[in-house]
This record gives sequence, structure tokens and C-alpha cells, in this order.
Amino acid sequence: MKNELRKKSLAIRKKLNTEELSKKILFNLSLLDEYRNSNNILCYYPLKYEVNTLNLLKNNDKVWYLPRVKGNELEICRYEPENLSCGSFNIMEPKGEIIKDLTTIDMIIVPAVAADKNGYRLGWGKGYYDRFIFSLKNKPIIVFLIYDKLLFDTVYPDSYDMKCDILISDKEILRIEC
Repeated sequence: MKNELRKKSLAIRKKLNTEELSKKILFNLSLLDEYRNSNNILCYYPLKYEVNTLNLLKNNDKVWYLPRVKGNELEICRYEPENLSCGSFNIMEPKGEIIKDLTTIDMIIVPAVAADKNGYRLGWGKGYYDRFIFSLKNKPIIVFLIYDKLLFDTVYPDSYDMKCDILISDKEILRIEC
């Protein structure tokens, strides 16, 4: 079921005006008090057709972090645009020093292939973000950015799949109740 939904979602998003929709999603994010009050944010470097976060990373009022893949885990490094290289899965990753104290991260912006209105996301199927977020000692705000056309009734979550606190699309902001 998940693989079929993943294929369907990838086909849908190739037909979308992702740049225009990304601008709407980032605008909706900017409306959140949680975003305005967050100083240290873990984000992602976008792949083609993903919600484009590059304009976010230009906001110098925030300290930005990006993940990099190491084996089955994510390592977190400070974002420095001049210090990126193509890493695992052809994703731009930071080359800097690993951040060991993750308790300062206020918000985590997670990429999604698809999502549902219950706050679950469908990723690429490797579980990197789920494992990482479950391993954190503190509880930062978890935000999923998703195109409205990729919101489904269910993404068939498993027991190990994490939920977000806030789901943001180009059409709405959903606060997810635990």
C-alpha cells in the first residue's frame, strides 16, 4: 500500500507548479508563532519536486541545521551554504562538524512524499527521520510541509511512524492533536 501511494504521489507532484506552491507553503509557515519564536531549526535541503525550503535557509534571524546520512542514522550539522556536498541519495548535505547537543533545536521541518490529516507522513521508506526524532531527549515542534494535492485520507502508518505537531500545505495549517 505504501509503495503504491508513494508512486502515485511522486507522479502527482511532477505535474504540480511546485515553486509557486512552495511559496504559499512557506508563507503559511511564516504565519506561525511557533516558527517566529523558534531560533534553532532543523530543516532539509529539497530534492526536485519537494517543497522548496531554500528561501527559508536564507533567513539569517534563525540558526539552521541540516541532516546528513551516516549509515542508518542522521547526523545534524549547522547549515553553511558554502559547506555542502552531494551526499547519500544525491541530497545536498552539510560537511561541517556534527552537533552533539540537540536540545537547543526548537523546530524540525521534515520532508514528506505524502501525508494525511491525522498528522502522519509518507517518506521514502528508510525511517531516518522517525528514528532520529524518537531518539531525541527534548521535544521540538515537528512540522510537515506538503502540497495539498498530496494530502490523503491515510498514508497507512505503522506503529513506529511519528506524527507531526503541525502540518502545513499550500491551502491550510493543521494543528495535530496527539
